[in-house]
Amino acid sequence: MATVLKRGTGDRGAFLDVTMVPDGTFETELDALDAAGTAICGKLVTLTTGANYECTSAAQNAIPHGKVIAFRKTFSGAASSWNLTVRLFAFTDQNSHTYAATCIMQMALDASSTAALGDTVIVYSTDYCEVTDGDTGGFGYIISLNTADTLVDVIF
Repeated sequence: MATVLKRGTGDRGAFLDVTMVPDGTFETELDALDAAGTAICGKLVTLTTGANYECTSAAQNAIPHGKVIAFRKTFSGAASSWNLTVRLFAFTDQNSHTYAATCIMQMALDASSTAALGDTVIVYSTDYCEVTDGDTGGFGYIISLNTADTLVDVIF
């Protein structure tokens, strides 16, 4: 006999849980929420292009890309920083198209590529092993860019 799933019992499915960092604005907001004892988990976020694996608090009427499911605040002297576990469920590419986030793949980046965080990718070269900036014809979302090792992490 099949088991019936109850409705409204929380998140279900295959999740893409990713460690991320907040941008400066979101970090200030998190500090205030923490000081006030206000819940941080459940906060909706959108991806940003200021740093690798960076997010910010979702604005009103924005399409959210994920939600905070866990966090850790660390201290170094008087300074603090945040690590967030974000359950990603969407991304909006450089062409303003929004897609479901299903995986993150690390890929080799063409050394001459002008790709940036938030860009889409296309196959580059005849060996079919590298990607470059996809501009208006690409797919995905570069969430991490390592130009020293010519690698990108791409959300698909």
